Amino acid sequence: MRWVRSHNLMRVLLGLAVLALVAIVGLVLDGGSDGEPSVGALPTTEPATTSTTIPSTTAPPETTTTTEPPTTSTSAPPETTTTITMVSESGYVWVPKPSPGPYTVAPGGALTKHLAGDIATAFGFDVADVEAAIADVDLPPEAGDNPEGWLAPGTYPPADTALEAMQAMVDRRVAQLEERNIPRDDWYRVLTAASVIETETYNQNEKPKVARVLHNRLAGGGPLQMDSIILYPVPEDRIFTTAEERAADDPYNSYKHNGLPPTPICSPDEASIDAFLDPTPGDWFFYVTVDLDTGETRYAVTYAEHGENVKLLRAWLETHPVP
Repeated sequence: MRWVRSHNLMRVLLGLAVLALVAIVGLVLDGGSDGEPSVGALPTTEPATTSTTIPSTTAPPETTTTTEPPTTSTSAPPETTTTITMVSESGYVWVPKPSPGPYTVAPGGALTKHLAGDIATAFGFDVADVEAAIADVDLPPEAGDNPEGWLAPGTYPPADTALEAMQAMVDRRVAQLEERNIPRDDWYRVLTAASVIETETYNQNEKPKVARVLHNRLAGGGPLQMDSIILYPVPEDRIFTTAEERAADDPYNSYKHNGLPPTPICSPDEASIDAFLDPTPGDWFFYVTVDLDTGETRYAVTYAEHGENVKLLRAWLETHPVP
């Protein structure tokens, strides 16, 4: 039988790499009519409302085919969970997120797009049964009847029913928040912030630095300008936002609205929660992924410094065109 793999390694590498790129808040790279990014002029000040992005309506080609969901609840698919560490020529170390596998749900899947299929794959359930269980699971009052973000990724024991598996995931999430002594009034905010961090980098080592930029921008009170937030309600898989989406009056438009999105935008792992609770010290206000293969990321305090980092990205794109 063929299995659904919504969050395969290549999607993590390519899709989330570019999401981290387009959310870096700074210099605008507007897509031309031929689909190639063109460089916008640098403003003379450091505005809080400009963002680095490569808008496009064309997503990169998928590397796997979505096929029939599993229909048995007696066995999990023959997947394995692997830990991979890559070192680039520059010495940059990439430590990816955990991979999916038997009874293992990888972090980062949004309910509206992937998570039901990922859970079905991991446990060997039918997707429809998982979707029904998500609707029926017992959530804490802090969730506001919205399960997004409350199904903790990780490895679980086998479950007899989809609802049993969903409840175990919710219970683990509550335990994670309680173990960290997070006040219940802050649960939703912390979980929402962690979900943003999760979508902004596929390198576990980068999360505390990304969290610092998030903290600094939240302290500024302005819009976060992160395209991963804008893409949350988009039904299809896509790594770029459009000019229309960035101008739309949508509650998830992080260019129009200040602060965190109204809900979590994915299911973050514990590393993302810990990163938000204990970010790396720093004054960074900008970051840019300068190598979309390794995920190498540069951080900057000033807009001028950020502009120099963006030049590294431009140079990389000249020899590695993004579809």
